[in-house]
Amino acid sequence: MMNVLASWISTIYAVLAVAPFITFVLMWFLVFVFLRDKKMTTRLTMDVTTLFLLGSVSLMWNQLFHTNFGFWLIALVLLIAFGIIGGYQTHLKGKTELLKVSRVVWRLSFLVLSALYILLFFVHIGKNYIFST
Repeated sequence: MMNVLASWISTIYAVLAVAPFITFVLMWFLVFVFLRDKKMTTRLTMDVTTLFLLGSVSLMWNQLFHTNFGFWLIALVLLIAFGIIGGYQTHLKGKTELLKVSRVVWRLSFLVLSALYILLFFVHIGKNYIFST
């Protein structure tokens, strides 16, 4: 039973992670129907889409550079960003609010991973076009 559930969840994740921007748009409209608040809907959808971007970008990175380190590289960069932003907040305010730092890092990762997704997508297209002949 657990294998079936795990297989079902991984299949759903894989389908949604294939095209995270389409997932973003579909999820935005679905969440907006329930919340009726554009700002909250956008933030929530960004947070959820970041999970799918994380998987997509790490997979594209792994395929492009023939490695298995893509996910761990992204995790390392997120931890470093968390430390830098947390240290900056501590320097400014004298204390660190972990929830705020987490939100900032997670939403910045949405922007960076979106840009990386687009860049790696076109690099893959170029690589396949150049090396297919």
